[in-house]
Amino acid sequence: MLFEKLEKYEMKPNTIASGTLYIGSVFVKSLNEDKKRNIRIYLPSNYDGKKKFPVIYMMDGKNLFDKYTSFAGEWGVDEIIEERINKGEKSFIVVGIDSSITDIGRLEEMLPSDENLSFVDDLNGKVTSHIKPLEEFIVNDLKPEIDKLFNTLSDYENTIIAGSSMGGIFAYYMGVKYSNIFKLAICFSPAFCLYEENAFKQNLNKLNKLNNKFYLLVGDLEYENQFVSLTKYTYEFMKDNGFNVYYKHDLEGIHHESFWNKYFNDALDYLDK
Repeated sequence: MLFEKLEKYEMKPNTIASGTLYIGSVFVKSLNEDKKRNIRIYLPSNYDGKKKFPVIYMMDGKNLFDKYTSFAGEWGVDEIIEERINKGEKSFIVVGIDSSITDIGRLEEMLPSDENLSFVDDLNGKVTSHIKPLEEFIVNDLKPEIDKLFNTLSDYENTIIAGSSMGGIFAYYMGVKYSNIFKLAICFSPAFCLYEENAFKQNLNKLNKLNNKFYLLVGDLEYENQFVSLTKYTYEFMKDNGFNVYYKHDLEGIHHESFWNKYFNDALDYLDK
């Protein structure tokens, strides 16, 4: 059993939409920091134990559903899922993975550094990457356990990885490295600016075509526009080389959950386009 504890979340009034949120505590010995983590599992209101659902794995779980647990703002993922149900659209199980409680821990565990991947091997010596334990935990431990405990559509066609900022980089990395597991990588405001620009561009050019999908979002007002350049470059490279990629550039977009909330439903629709 992966979860040390798994129980229904006792919600404060008006914090969670009409689905059900479970909190599962796990201990991941291989993580560099904060080895005990919470996994937040949102079951939509039409989850009846019979029908199977596609699954979204999302980073920064504290920020997804409940403003009282968020450290930066709430995405409102539960409200978005319930609105989709009300419109007769596809709904999802959402698995939120809490990040490290320290800024440096969060950065290092979601920052790609793998010489076998074309876009991640130049960090300028600024930080040390500890990404491997987290990626292996999600792929080898968490996903199989979620598929065992809940009625999921566990195949490639119905599995999404998503995140913003550092989580956006991580989602991109996972979409590239595990393109056979994640049909869609939702990469909101990916912090590609952590990499040296010329090295990033040279290495990106080595990336071979993949068959899965990528949704890239960036805003013009994100930290003095520093997020735009490499996100746009990544999109143009992928588009020109036949990748299935969508790009949204919002001139008024800021680096905040309220911005990512605005486009999350559109990104989910891209799964089936």
